[in-house]
Amino acid sequence: MVNIYDSANQLEQDLRSTQEYKDLKTAYDAVKADESAYQQFKEFQKAQIDFQNKQMQGSTKETDLDNIKELGAQVEKVKVIMNLMNKERALAQLIDEINQIMFKPVSELYQG
Repeated sequence: MVNIYDSANQLEQDLRSTQEYKDLKTAYDAVKADESAYQQFKEFQKAQIDFQNKQMQGSTKETDLDNIKELGAQVEKVKVIMNLMNKERALAQLIDEINQIMFKPVSELYQG
């Protein structure tokens, strides 16, 4: 009998070995090494989480959206942060592809 959790744990280990993950880690280390960039990044992350929480609660305001856009425009000017975000997108794409593979049996079941 297959233990799906063993497969999931192996996938987690394999993910850490991918170039996409290694690139993300290197980019994150570069952001952490730049104190100003790291502070901006953490502020942007916190603002994103706060905004998402407000969205889920249905309590977003125009000023919330303006604030997140302004912070986004600021971090776009910081090369090491933009590199990190690009590496994060590449890893997210890989995870999305893995997700599609994992849910293939369910998709096929419902399409059949």
